[in-house]
Amino acid sequence: MIQIIALLYANEHGLKGLQSFEAKVIPILKEHGGRLISASSHSQRSKHDPDEIHVIQFPSMAAFHAYKTDIRVLELQLLKANTISNMELHITDQFHEYDN
Repeated sequence: MIQIIALLYANEHGLKGLQSFEAKVIPILKEHGGRLISASSHSQRSKHDPDEIHVIQFPSMAAFHAYKTDIRVLELQLLKANTISNMELHITDQFHEYDN
C-alpha cells in the first residue's frame, strides 16, 4: 500500500475549480483501487499555504501509475491545468494508521 499527500494550489477558480476537477477524477481513481481518505482546507490560510491537502491511498505504485496513465485522466489534463496552478506530491510506502 502507498499513501500520497498532495498539496494542491488552485488557480483563480479556487476551491470550486478544484472540486469540479476532483468530481471527474475520483471515480477513475476508485476504479484503480485508490481512495481519497481526506481533502482538507483551512479558512484562514496564508497565500503560501496550499488551497487543499489530500490524503490518498493506492494498493501499490503500479495501481497509482495505472491511474495516472489512464486515458480518461490524460484527457482531463487541460481541465487540471485550468484549475491547479501547482501540486506537490509526497509518496510513501511506510506509514501508520491510528485508531481514535
